[in-house]
Amino acid sequence: MASLFGTSGIRGPAKELFTNQFCFDAGRVFAKFLTNHKQRGMIAVGMDPRESSPRIKKAFILGLQKEGCEVIDQGIVPVPAMNYVLIADYSLAGSAMITGSHIRADFNGIKFFAFREEILKKHEREIEKIYKDTRQKTLFKHSKEKSAKRENEAIRFYQEMLLNLAELPYPKWKVIVDCGNGCQLKVMPAVLKKLGLEVKTVNTALQPKKFVPRDTETEEAVKDLQQKVKKEGADFGIAFDMDGDRVIFVDENGRFIPGDYTGALIAKYSDSPVIVTPINTSQVVEKIEKKIIRTKVGSPYVAEAMEKNGATFGFEANGGGFSAEIMMSRDAGSTTIKILNLLKQSKKTLGGLINILPQFFLYRTKVTCPIKLNPIILKEVEKKFKGIKIEEIDGLKIWLGHSTWILFRPSSNAPEFRVFAEAETKEEAKKLGQKGINFVKSFIKI
Repeated sequence: MASLFGTSGIRGPAKELFTNQFCFDAGRVFAKFLTNHKQRGMIAVGMDPRESSPRIKKAFILGLQKEGCEVIDQGIVPVPAMNYVLIADYSLAGSAMITGSHIRADFNGIKFFAFREEILKKHEREIEKIYKDTRQKTLFKHSKEKSAKRENEAIRFYQEMLLNLAELPYPKWKVIVDCGNGCQLKVMPAVLKKLGLEVKTVNTALQPKKFVPRDTETEEAVKDLQQKVKKEGADFGIAFDMDGDRVIFVDENGRFIPGDYTGALIAKYSDSPVIVTPINTSQVVEKIEKKIIRTKVGSPYVAEAMEKNGATFGFEANGGGFSAEIMMSRDAGSTTIKILNLLKQSKKTLGGLINILPQFFLYRTKVTCPIKLNPIILKEVEKKFKGIKIEEIDGLKIWLGHSTWILFRPSSNAPEFRVFAEAETKEEAKKLGQKGINFVKSFIKI
């Protein structure tokens, strides 16, 4: 059996993978996993607004109920709220989120939370073993079993946490908030208004047909927000991904601020002596004079390394920050509030604050690629691209100089091959990245 899990949770085609039977089995498996770990209590389930999410959630809940679990349906909710509700409400045994994150609308996924945090890779292996022994042993059927209890406690607890994290009073900032027609519409505009900001919103429709599959690692994802910030004369813009665990910013001049830089800023002023981040983030974090631990790409790897190394902050290039004092999973909400706190303390504009950090340019690109070609491409990459150092944490990261590198990394979520390149100029990074992706494409054409 192929691995169920990718970099973060289970993801795949909504129709082909997330059949009613699979979702029903997944619910039963999660219930069994929690029982095996003596986690007793109700289970909270949330979802994003994709068209397939209600069906998947219903079948998943029926699986939980088949194992005797009482379920609390949280409706549409940001994914970090589904982690935080476990911390705020100890009557819960676990929680799950039906979401495909930023990937295209016809895909979906399931994320699991237990032990007050996102499950780790060792837990994924346990779940896969239980699934192997459980799948299709009981056939799914539409049932009239007891309806799940409905409430919005996850959102309430999450909002309270964010409000308490803010170091008030803030200046009367004018901000444009783009929730991408996603889950943070339920939380962040209201929170920012309560914190005294002048808030204007874009992409405010919680409807499947308005779905925005935003990849927060690319500037193209926020072009409209950049223009809106400049047109409105806003102090900055904030954009969230569909399920609300990633955030990226636009400064007062409409400049896209990658998640590597907001993460590095928080890391610089964090109390944590150790910072954890994946292999694909910018080298800018190495310049903040702290110990940096690099991991494979994926939130469970970051969380696991933080626990192992006693780090209280970690981040990913996509704008997902991990604050151990709050919760051990990605959270766009607390990342946003921490940036606001730094802005207040520095008395600088967002652009001025970012300019404290040295500047590098990271070019990211990808191509659809059959999974069977991945090992062949990586083997040939090592022959073709010679450098002063090679890192094999996740794919092949080849340092061509002291500030220039290229990373070849097959996706673990989809039949895609990704190439990352960083250099001291935008032109050099783009040239190197395109050279890398063209090399990958040469194998796909064969």
